[in-house]
Amino acid sequence: MKTKLLFTAVAVLFLTIGMQAQQTQLMSKKGVPILPETGDYMIGIDASPFFSYFGNMFNGNTANPSPSFGFTATTPLSIYGKYMTNENTAYRGIFRIGYTNAKDKAYIIEDGQSAPIDPEKTVEDFHKINQFHITLGAGLEKRRGKGRLQGLYGGQLLFFMNTNKHSYKYGNDYSTTNTNPSRTNFGMNNPGGTAWTTSDKTGTNFGFGLQAFVGAEYFFAPKMSISGEFYYGLSYSKTGDGKVISEAWDPTANNVKESTSITGGASFFGFDTAVTGALNFNFYF
Repeated sequence: MKTKLLFTAVAVLFLTIGMQAQQTQLMSKKGVPILPETGDYMIGIDASPFFSYFGNMFNGNTANPSPSFGFTATTPLSIYGKYMTNENTAYRGIFRIGYTNAKDKAYIIEDGQSAPIDPEKTVEDFHKINQFHITLGAGLEKRRGKGRLQGLYGGQLLFFMNTNKHSYKYGNDYSTTNTNPSRTNFGMNNPGGTAWTTSDKTGTNFGFGLQAFVGAEYFFAPKMSISGEFYYGLSYSKTGDGKVISEAWDPTANNVKESTSITGGASFFGFDTAVTGALNFNFYF
């Protein structure tokens, strides 16, 4: 009987030590839980700018800008987050609604001046940009693992749509005495020369994706982690026809002639791994 009691006591002692060791592994020195808990929310950001910065620190590049949250059109910011329904399950969401209304202004010498030409007598040319973008997504995430390293898997549905339009207005107009007015070429959307674009609108682009994902998340501090994911699934996108309106002087009619050209749209459907994955910093609270 004493032997059984001794073995029982030793077993309870080792079990208690093991449970305490497991708890210590998942708690900080200040007693703060390291892993997310039921009811926690998460906000994530793209980690790519930070890794680019740290990598460039060792390449001798003196013009190495520091990382920031200033995302651009080539690296658009989508807000994404999670809600932990329990320690191993989370709802995921992705959200972005963006609208841009930008205007460039340039000064150019006014045509039709009598000699000597005054370079300070100018007119204004304008380039206006209107853009709209929406991205919405929702999914379910499951996780498993021990300690700071957690495996992730699940599925999500994504929807996106965007539009893009460029408009131009020029200070020097066409006339019978000025069939080739001086104007500002604001970039590749404007051909210049004797024909000038007044409107360039790309077709509306929209699509959706149904993806399965798998990845890993490592908690380097309490409720702070870095994660990487890969995606596999189907995707569909469609771009409508675009329209370009330009104006030029018509010597036959002796007036300004406006012409319209249509740019062809496109569509895509595929079932494959995604071209890129995701590498993120995550903050739970």
